[in-house]
Amino acid sequence: MEVGSAPSFLTCEFLTECLRNEKGNQDIIIDNYKTSPAVPPGENFNSSPFRVEVYFKNHAEDIDVHFISIIIKSELPEGHMKDVSNTFIASETLFYTKFIPEANKLTNTQLTPKSLFSPNSAIVVLEDLKGKGFKMANKSKMLDFDHCRLYFTTAATLHAVSFAVHKSNPSFIESIGNEKVFSNDLASVSLLVHNLIRNGFNILSECTDKINDFKMYSKLIKDASPHIWDLLVEIHKPNPVLNTLTQGDPWPCNMMFKYDRVGKVCDIRLLDFQLVRYSSPVNDLIWFIWTSATHQVRRHRLNELYHVYVETFNNKLKELNCNERLTYEYVKSEERRLSPLAMYLMAIFPPLNSENSISNLEPFFTKENEDEEAQNIYKKYYDKYFCIHHLPKYLEQLEIVGVFDYLQQCNFSCK
Repeated sequence: MEVGSAPSFLTCEFLTECLRNEKGNQDIIIDNYKTSPAVPPGENFNSSPFRVEVYFKNHAEDIDVHFISIIIKSELPEGHMKDVSNTFIASETLFYTKFIPEANKLTNTQLTPKSLFSPNSAIVVLEDLKGKGFKMANKSKMLDFDHCRLYFTTAATLHAVSFAVHKSNPSFIESIGNEKVFSNDLASVSLLVHNLIRNGFNILSECTDKINDFKMYSKLIKDASPHIWDLLVEIHKPNPVLNTLTQGDPWPCNMMFKYDRVGKVCDIRLLDFQLVRYSSPVNDLIWFIWTSATHQVRRHRLNELYHVYVETFNNKLKELNCNERLTYEYVKSEERRLSPLAMYLMAIFPPLNSENSISNLEPFFTKENEDEEAQNIYKKYYDKYFCIHHLPKYLEQLEIVGVFDYLQQCNFSCK
């Protein structure tokens, strides 16, 4: 018995196959099941995740009915985002079924939800972390230092373990980590990102021009807009110094936290590896900082987080018998090199990361002369409150870490 909207592949037969492999019991009988959305609209754009509550018996004569809740991630049913996600759906399956087993051989740290057997290689089946007390943080409120520190240590472990796996199987790591967003070979994704850049940078430039302390950067933002895509393509390529597998887009919707009895955050699981890439590990840190951390963390405690990351990364490499080491100075140099990513995220993310955020990216699959709807969306989120209470802080933080200085040295006005 099914309650709620679910794709046609979800049947008793599908669930039976999942549980038979999970429980090691070929006699399992599905009694009934019901489905519900796993996340609210606007918290996942690349797949259709839903929760399935399954009631089953261990065999036909069993009078006891058992219960398990699982998360199933299937492809989007339609639209431009379906075309986008179809280009990288296989990587997440390989990440859970091939990489995580190798990672588990090397570390006791639980990084992700447990993966269950799926009869369809394009569909990811995971344990439901909600039953273990994990929950998502409020993305619009951003994450305090304790949440950020927990993420940085977990990301460092993921990166270090992938570095070790790469030593024994480089072709596998590099193949699942192929670039899925910032590539000129991906027409659908390129169209989307170009639109986000064009409209996000345009409204950011206009709003910056109205803030006396930072209006000198308004023209720089406008001049940078046509060139940011090429910079993003370049900085996301594997670099000659150090590369690892990275999550790709770590933000509050792609992780869940657990809290102790007094409400202090104590554990984390990383979710969603559709955009997993092989590149500089600092890529993940920059993405997280500019989409997830509070202003206070970005303004005052970034260097502390970088030291936490370096220490954790190096300790894990030592534990894994790897001789290579990371330095704080290298992370800081990568922070500067990745300045275009920080600028991009600050400009394009307000409609995605706000309260009552957008839940549909379809308006952003338009050409340059069809931007009216996309512009109106950005204007809605770059409202008076955002421009007074948040934008000056973002601009100050971009200035402090040298993003504007980096862009000025690119000398866009002469190109």
